[in-house]
Amino acid sequence: MTRDDGARSRDSSGDLARPLASDVLPAAVECPFCRGSDTEQFSAFGSALSVSQYYCRPCRTVFEWMKWR
Repeated sequence: MTRDDGARSRDSSGDLARPLASDVLPAAVECPFCRGSDTEQFSAFGSALSVSQYYCRPCRTVFEWMKWR
């Protein structure tokens, strides 16, 4: 099996979930600490490309949100 064969078999097994584009990210998400909805996007990228950072105003916490659909 070559490297190309592995890529083809992975692609033929089904479509993998893709991260959301940064222009379609929600403006606000629920805070995982206080469950508040008064949040704003802090950074389009976090510790990985699949993560976006948000800031929660009520509890003053920055948290990461997964961009997966």
